[in-house]
Amino acid sequence: MDRKSNFGGRGWTIIFIEAALLWISSGSVVHGMNIILPALSGAFGLDHTVLLALATPATWASIVAGYVGAYVCERRGAKFLILTSLCVGGVSFGLLGTWTTTTGFFVLFSIICFFDTCFAYIGGPALLATWFPRKKGLALGWATMGQTFSTATYVPYLAFMFATFGVARGFWGITALMAVMFVVVLFFVRDKPEDFGCAPDNVQMSARELEESRREQETYTAEFTTWQLLKMKDVWFMGLAFGGVYVVVVGLLSQFVPRMMATGIDQETAIIYMSIAAMVGVPGAYLWGWLSQRIGVKWCSIAYLSWYAIALVLNIVAMNEVTLWISLLMIGEALGGATNLSMSIVAEKFPRQAFVKAWGVVQPIQSIIRSCAFAILAFGLTYLGGFSGAYAVLLVIAIVSIVLIWLVDLEPVT
Repeated sequence: MDRKSNFGGRGWTIIFIEAALLWISSGSVVHGMNIILPALSGAFGLDHTVLLALATPATWASIVAGYVGAYVCERRGAKFLILTSLCVGGVSFGLLGTWTTTTGFFVLFSIICFFDTCFAYIGGPALLATWFPRKKGLALGWATMGQTFSTATYVPYLAFMFATFGVARGFWGITALMAVMFVVVLFFVRDKPEDFGCAPDNVQMSARELEESRREQETYTAEFTTWQLLKMKDVWFMGLAFGGVYVVVVGLLSQFVPRMMATGIDQETAIIYMSIAAMVGVPGAYLWGWLSQRIGVKWCSIAYLSWYAIALVLNIVAMNEVTLWISLLMIGEALGGATNLSMSIVAEKFPRQAFVKAWGVVQPIQSIIRSCAFAILAFGLTYLGGFSGAYAVLLVIAIVSIVLIWLVDLEPVT
């Protein structure tokens, strides 16, 4: 399998655009909560606890977005979905500093979760799967660097906007970036490489072969419906397995700072350590994409979960300075792998024309399982003896996910 990053100029543009979309989306919906909630609470007197409680049901909009976004993408194209979502999501984010009530936050953040999922986790992956059907792992490896880079840079950027323009206007700093991305997508994106006169995976093709490829893409009709997809065991194995992957990732990331503080490390130092881990994750995103191209996405996914299982064991058995840094670097290195592999395994099973339809079924299943992460953590922390008990539960989930991935049959569906 080709493991060279020779995507061509147009192809690299698509990859960089998806990296930027992931930077915006993951920051706005996940990392940004570290500063968005305190800023709204401090500037407008909103109860931080109430905002945090409302943020969880608001994120459920991402589950719906998986199916609805795929439906729109399938009928109108990825570019249309991305442009529409950038518009609505961008305006909604800017209004967070204007509609400053708890109700306003819930409504706006629900809209943000919905449309950010549409442009970064539905439209963007659909583009990559169409442009790089055989190199999707490698392409996603480069693109998911944007997500891991967001962990270290999104909050400082938004903090700078708040400090410069105030909280009420500072939210529009992210909206401005989304407006720039709207223009970039408008002029530099096409749904299919053939529309630019390019070949999938940047392979050499004659004009006649390009025309045949374009016609095949446009006339393709999936031979299965959403209901038929839901009856495929491999769809459920992929959805449940990577839902479990995200539970493990969220569980480790959301509690690593408190875990370090429990060993006597102060909060400021713990946050610095997490930033270091995030930067390690930038090249790590590429490495998991490269490995999936080398050994196959199925075995790479099993290796990925085994990697996290070792990090969990280190946190369960003992936490000292040595094991702390080993687990910290292991977690950081693997930050971008989950997004890459969860998309790649679907693209491996289904043809590029049908990816978005299949992904529109698998992604909501993953999201439902992922939404249980905090409840699972709370149970472990409360009833199973604190961090060791909570991480033991995550270890069991990792092992179950490994089994589910092993059961997946990646024989392509035609």
